[in-house]
Amino acid sequence: MAIVGYLMFGPSVLSQITLNLPTNKISSKVAIYTTLVNPIAKYSLMIKPLENSIENQLPIHYKARVCSLLIRTALVISTVIVALAIPFFGYLMSLVGAFLSVTASIVLPCLCFLKFSGIYQRLGFEQVFIVGIVIMGIAIMLVGTYTSVLQIISHL
Repeated sequence: MAIVGYLMFGPSVLSQITLNLPTNKISSKVAIYTTLVNPIAKYSLMIKPLENSIENQLPIHYKARVCSLLIRTALVISTVIVALAIPFFGYLMSLVGAFLSVTASIVLPCLCFLKFSGIYQRLGFEQVFIVGIVIMGIAIMLVGTYTSVLQIISHL
């Protein structure tokens, strides 16, 4: 996608795709707001298991709605404090994302499919295609991890 974007827009292309959209069109605003909603939804989905485990550790008489609200607020505030207090937190998150996201969304599902379906026992087009996806995913993971490590080192 980056190559296609560069070929379309030339050297004036910006690193975030939403920065390249025209600002006066409604469709661009919808795309930008949709992009902004995505991390907010992901954050709440990621924090929910932590919040549930904290609430389950409390005695029964503390499981009121007010206590739950206080726990969620404390989690959000602590996350903001960690993000502001730790230098290079964004680079650290890109490192974790480059390694774990590709592993969880590309490599592991393909490997599990190969194992559960039994396709790995016979050579065919489907197996070659899935192994190609796994190799591509590993290459993307290595390049993303390498780039993130380089960013961290360059800002030390």
